[in-house]
Amino acid sequence: LCSLGTGHPQFVNCEVMASQALTRGTLGGPPITLEHARTAAPVGCCEPVIPGFDSGYWYNSGHCNLAAAMEFVMTNGWSRIYDRKMGLETGDPRKFKSFEEVQEAYRRQVDWFLSNRTKVSNIGEQIVAELAPTVYESALIEDCIERGICREEGGARYNQAGIQSLGSSDVADSLAAIKKLVFEDKRITMDQLCDALDHNFEGYEDLRQMLLKAPKFGNDDDYADEQKVFASHVFASETVKHKNTRGGCTTPYAGDMASYVPFGKVVGALPSGRLATEPLGDAFSPCAGCDMEGPTAVLKSMAKIDHVEYFGGTILNLRMEPAVFEKEDGVKRLTDFIRAFVDQRIFHMQINIVSSDTLRAAQEEPEKYRDLLVKVAGYSAYFLELSRPLQNGIIARTEHGL
Repeated sequence: LCSLGTGHPQFVNCEVMASQALTRGTLGGPPITLEHARTAAPVGCCEPVIPGFDSGYWYNSGHCNLAAAMEFVMTNGWSRIYDRKMGLETGDPRKFKSFEEVQEAYRRQVDWFLSNRTKVSNIGEQIVAELAPTVYESALIEDCIERGICREEGGARYNQAGIQSLGSSDVADSLAAIKKLVFEDKRITMDQLCDALDHNFEGYEDLRQMLLKAPKFGNDDDYADEQKVFASHVFASETVKHKNTRGGCTTPYAGDMASYVPFGKVVGALPSGRLATEPLGDAFSPCAGCDMEGPTAVLKSMAKIDHVEYFGGTILNLRMEPAVFEKEDGVKRLTDFIRAFVDQRIFHMQINIVSSDTLRAAQEEPEKYRDLLVKVAGYSAYFLELSRPLQNGIIARTEHGL
């Protein structure tokens, strides 16, 4: 199916999924047994649940825009797009004297985001329990009948409330650039960087080029990858501090579906060199066009992250050139690559095997490509039914060989 480029297959690492379930079972409510953990199955895009025992995967908690948190670090809580204070005041970044101050400001912004998000989530859960209980479905989930209450009120054996993160790769690339250019090489100052971001790099193109050339996540470069590990862990560790209204924990998840395009529109320029309102990095993947060392380097970068602590799942999108399957051993190469993905204990991977030329041709002559399917972020969609910005976002992904 992959070699045909139909866009359907996704690969989920069941060993990681069982470990995610066991970990979740230590953070609120009854522990999840090994027997139940091994039955975990993905729903929605790839979110793990325990069939027959879980309340289901809840999105009342919404999204956490980590790229916005990074912007607020550089503006002391000010949104350039909305032109008003929207984040936490974590100090004037122009006065930061160490890289550790930048990281701590980011952690505080994320904590503030999640504290407010939990308040909204709890209201949403209470409204659903009151106005839209699923009585019949609850009867099919263990413990609801015994307790005499629906799953929305906490009747199920296991309960979770998921919150999606997006923009963690933008954060990683931004932190790596700040660490490298400001605090280590001292090629630019925080004053200069903040001025450039405030002006969306207009008049600062030389500085932007320096930022774009700084180390980027997805190339098996420890310098950038360690910032992805940091940014990802901050979100996961802060998320699980919060509880849902049904007695379970809030579940960290890194799969934003198509949200990386509209959520990018509300984020100003970033220290990674990204311009204001551009799409963010999709899901847990490297930012578009930044993974330049091949797909195995992407896997090695992804493997440095603890996917188990993201027990709502993580999504990795890759794109490969169809020429891979023009080689006699093309299918075996992909098979070996998928085995490497499993061995690296990465949770999820999906691959678009379609060329940029084909995607652009579909934009120009849509009547000839009505059956063209692509992987967006955990799900398949007809390419022509996507918005033009989302189509362009898929085209912008690196087209790897193998």
